[in-house]
Amino acid sequence: IKLDAIAYDAGADTPEASLGYTHSSELAAQIRLDVTQDIAAWKFAAAWQLDARHGSAVQRDAAIAASYPALAVSDSDDSYWDLTHELTNSGKNQASQRLDRLNLSYSGTAFVARLGRQALTWGSGQVFHPMDLVNPFQPVATDTVYKRGTDMLYGQWLLNNGADIQFVIVPHKLRTSTDANGGKPTQALFANLPGTRLQWTLLLANDRADSVFGVGASGALAGASWNVEVIPTRLDAGGTRTSWLLNISQAGSLLQRNVTGFAEFYHNGFGESGTYAVAQLNRDLETRLARGQLFVTGKDYLCLGASWELTPLLQLLPTLIVNLHDHSALFDTQLSRSLSNNVSLKAGLRLAVGGQGTEFGGLRLAPTSNLHLAQTTQAFIRVEAYF
Repeated sequence: IKLDAIAYDAGADTPEASLGYTHSSELAAQIRLDVTQDIAAWKFAAAWQLDARHGSAVQRDAAIAASYPALAVSDSDDSYWDLTHELTNSGKNQASQRLDRLNLSYSGTAFVARLGRQALTWGSGQVFHPMDLVNPFQPVATDTVYKRGTDMLYGQWLLNNGADIQFVIVPHKLRTSTDANGGKPTQALFANLPGTRLQWTLLLANDRADSVFGVGASGALAGASWNVEVIPTRLDAGGTRTSWLLNISQAGSLLQRNVTGFAEFYHNGFGESGTYAVAQLNRDLETRLARGQLFVTGKDYLCLGASWELTPLLQLLPTLIVNLHDHSALFDTQLSRSLSNNVSLKAGLRLAVGGQGTEFGGLRLAPTSNLHLAQTTQAFIRVEAYF
């Protein structure tokens, strides 16, 4: 069970402000029930989730959907089976339920197969995840306990040398999207290859008619660990866009408290550089933003972050993302306090820094528009209880 109180400040000259929702808030609740059953080498898993919201933020979202439909954030996805049902969406109240896991798996000595709705994570990014083609987390997601489930067939072979090879087939179904290739499947192979000094990862995929090849390497350097990934995508319409990232992390102590810090550089091969408006985003970028595969519009980013144990039960997790072209930035910090074995308290603050016309300060909706799409300032407090 999770209970949230969230406050938003959209700032001036934004679509939210034009509709009277410069400031908004909501109370949110989430109930999730997980069921698993093991029978010999077989395992059945299911998860039902109920999400409910109350507050002016619900009215704000409805007003944006009516006045600026291209900016509306939808809870729907392109999973093959539609297992989400909206219970109510009226006034300040919105609630929906969905089956977030529903799969059957077989585990042998060196082989695993799983069919149905499940979650999958690939790649070694700290903030950005260019190798993660299926429902990646947002760069500063406030809730990463459960990744949203996707319908797929998954398999894994474990080799004697410690390597493993994974494959997925992910069907998609178009519902309201205008994405020309949105209904086509994703097929991918992913390999983890251990070495003496370096660990390697390889990705080979056909992602909705685009050909994706990725290679990654990781190793140690003076007590720190580093990762690099390069992911070129050959587009179905022609041309190649290459994304890559490099990160390094180091564990140590600060003020006699354990701390792990990291730095990450990310190049978005689909991003824009220079001055641009929302209406001027290239089609390849727009498509991946709508699919939930990308969450930023620029080219190059520097990310700094840490996990600092103020006490054994209290952690501080600050993250800074800087757009290196327009110098706007997004700062996110979270505090996590364990209250008992089954209950935790979390609080966070997200701030955007940058002038109008920058990505985080606010991109113009169109070159001549006076409205800007800005990153909303957000503060939250959450209680999580597990039973």
